[in-house]
Amino acid sequence: MPTTRTTALFGASALLIALSAAASVHAADPAYVGTWASDLAQCKVGQDRQEAPLVLSRDGYDQHETHCKFTSVEGADGDWKVKSNCTVEGDAQPYDFTLTVSGDTLTVTDEAGSRDLLLCR
Repeated sequence: MPTTRTTALFGASALLIALSAAASVHAADPAYVGTWASDLAQCKVGQDRQEAPLVLSRDGYDQHETHCKFTSVEGADGDWKVKSNCTVEGDAQPYDFTLTVSGDTLTVTDEAGSRDLLLCR
């Protein structure tokens, strides 16, 4: 029969294992995952406003009324070619672009050109 001390140690061990696994998953995220903005003041803007920052996850992004799911992501080491299906203000449309990360700067390049964004902290 487990004692209170054994149960507490088991619980602490389980917590450490869970935290370690979560850190490993987070560490495996591509460098583009995060919240990005044209200037650091934009980082504080809520997603309910048109000037909201870009929130990138492993498999998509959200920015105000634009929501994209990535259908393919090719690349690594700071440079990815992305194909996605987006909904912009309720209108579905494909969107292909490139993400390049260098330090705390993300460059988004598409048919209209490129723009640099800063990582929000």
